[in-house]
Amino acid sequence: MAGLLEGIRILDVTRFVAGPAATVLFADLGADVIRIEAPGGAEDRTTLPFKEGFHGGVGFTQLGRNKRGITIDLSCEKGRAVFDRLLTTADVVFANLPPRTAATLGLEYERLKAIKPDIIFVLMTTFGSTGPYANRLGFDAIAQVMSGLAHISGEPGKPMKQNSAWVDMSTGFLAAFGALAALRHRDLTGEGQQVETNLLQTAMTVGNYFLLDQHFNDTCRAGTGNRAQSGGPADLIQTKDGWVYMVALGDAMFRRFMRMIGREELLADPRFANDELRAENGEALSEAATAWARQYTTAEIMDILEANRIPAGPLLTPQQALDDPHVRDQFLVEVPVDGLSRPVPYVKPPVTFSKTPGAIHRGPPRPGQDNDAVLGAAGYSPDEIAELRAQGVI
Repeated sequence: MAGLLEGIRILDVTRFVAGPAATVLFADLGADVIRIEAPGGAEDRTTLPFKEGFHGGVGFTQLGRNKRGITIDLSCEKGRAVFDRLLTTADVVFANLPPRTAATLGLEYERLKAIKPDIIFVLMTTFGSTGPYANRLGFDAIAQVMSGLAHISGEPGKPMKQNSAWVDMSTGFLAAFGALAALRHRDLTGEGQQVETNLLQTAMTVGNYFLLDQHFNDTCRAGTGNRAQSGGPADLIQTKDGWVYMVALGDAMFRRFMRMIGREELLADPRFANDELRAENGEALSEAATAWARQYTTAEIMDILEANRIPAGPLLTPQQALDDPHVRDQFLVEVPVDGLSRPVPYVKPPVTFSKTPGAIHRGPPRPGQDNDAVLGAAGYSPDEIAELRAQGVI
């Protein structure tokens, strides 16, 4: 079956997480995504390496799947000439670099547009392309702490960022959304354009409601550990043999929860009259929930919570998440990857389609794996490719 985006070509000049997270969505849906890195391989290949000595780390393996890979030295004139020839065949260029750095590599919309007038250029940065921070470097954690969200996570006086790269991934997803919208615009008008996303704006978009809360209510919120900032009980509660996160939001759910744990008297307690008060006094509610939950195993608790229609989930280790029957059967697909001793348990493409599903066919490319095929299709002869290789251009 042809992929939904078959016929779209992406030149992927991205690294680490946000950019590759955007382009892999295109690759999963059949677009020809060509990852371009420096000769020898980019620095993001070494992050979280496999013990087996694979040619890329786990993050690269996750986000490099389904892509072809070529190497070009974009810092030299001959390398940019190779890129420019490929540009004439492309629909979208992705880059996640500060504007100044992107410009030194020839990755500027005005320059690209002069070569391919209808090109779509997706620029992903940390702080945006204008303003005093535009050329600063940054990663996911920088946006987390500058957005205000790390301040209200963790404990009071001990702010905590999230270890998962949620800002990077979300920025990538938004970049893919933007590129698709720009492709739609090009279909209607024939015009290309520049599309931008940045990490800090993504993080602040996710937490905008907390910013509104501060602006209008002057709440000066601090961290509440695992407890929710609104409503309760809403916490990671210890059971006889593990932990379960359970959440009661709104009056009806709160009433069900209190009856479930045999603490109906708390329904009349003025400390718990509404969601905001229940969050403010959440420690007391967590203590009551823990006293009840410690009588039961996690499995027993999950059955009781489900019977009472209380949202809940057990705390799982990464291995337990992989072994969970629902996760294993619904969300994972094992893909053999050359160079690894076991199939990779990829999480399936995160958007499903009833008629044109995405698929993961292969793992990430080795450095320059597709140089000959891609450059040959662009018109380079075998001798020209060999000369570029000898000169260190590819």
